[in-house]
Amino acid sequence: MHVAHALKRAEELELELLHNHMNYLPLPFTPLVSVPVLTTLHGAALLEADSRFLYRRFPHLPYVSISYAERQGAPELRYVANVYNGIDLADFTFVERPGSYLLFLGRLSPVKGPDLAIEVSRRTGIPLKLAGPVPPEDREFFETKIRPHVNGRSIEYIGEVGPRERDRLLGGALALLHLVRAPEPFGLVMVEAMATGTPVIGTARGSVPEIVEDGVTGFVVEDLEGAVQAVPRVAELRRADARRRVEEHFTLDHMVEGYIRAYETVLGEP
Repeated sequence: MHVAHALKRAEELELELLHNHMNYLPLPFTPLVSVPVLTTLHGAALLEADSRFLYRRFPHLPYVSISYAERQGAPELRYVANVYNGIDLADFTFVERPGSYLLFLGRLSPVKGPDLAIEVSRRTGIPLKLAGPVPPEDREFFETKIRPHVNGRSIEYIGEVGPRERDRLLGGALALLHLVRAPEPFGLVMVEAMATGTPVIGTARGSVPEIVEDGVTGFVVEDLEGAVQAVPRVAELRRADARRRVEEHFTLDHMVEGYIRAYETVLGEP
C-alpha cells in the first residue's frame, strides 16, 4: 500500500525521477506510472534465488549496483552505474600509530567469520577484540563457538558499540579481520577501518577485492592460512595509503556525484 501511494504521489507531484531503495518490492508497479524508476540494489538483493528471479522479470528497468561483484548475481540487468557506498570522513579519525590488537567488528554470525578471527588471533599470538551484536538466530553459534574463547585478555568481547567507540576501536587496531564465508555486495566496515588508517585482511569473496587494494591497504586472502600469514605483513603497509583510498573512492561526495551521473543517464534516455 505504501509503495502504491508513493508511486501515485510521484505522478501527482510531477517528479522527474523516482529513486527506489526498497529493492524489488516496487518493481511490479512501475508500468502504472510514467515517472522513470531507478533502483539501487542493496544488501543481499541478488544473493537469494527468489530475489534474482523477481529482478529478472524486470531486466529493462535501470539499476545501480553498489559493487561490480554484486552484478554477478544477475549480469543481464540493465545497469546504468556502479556507485560505491560512501562515508563521512569527519566521523573517522586517522591514527598513525595503532595499538597492539586485531579487531573483528560486525554481526557475530557464522557468515561473518568471527570464529576465524579468533583462530587467527590464537595462531599469531596477537589479542583480538570482538565488537558487534549477536542476532537471536545465531545465539547458539555464539555460545558454542565464540563465548568459550572469550577470556577478557587475549580474546575480548565488547558487545555493540556506538559511533565514538567504533572510531576508537577501528583506529587503534593493527588490522581489521573481515574473513567472510560468503560474498557480500559491499562491506562498509572495511571502508570505515581504512578511513582510520587501519588495513583490512579479508577473504577474496564478493566486494572485498574491490574495496581492499591488496598489498597496499590490506591483504586479500583465500583462506584462514592466508590470513594468518598476512598478519605480520601488516607492518609493511603505510596507514596513510588506506585513508587515501577512502578519500579517493568511498566518500559521501563520491557517492553523490555517482548518483547524479546515474540520474543524468536515466533522464537523458528517450
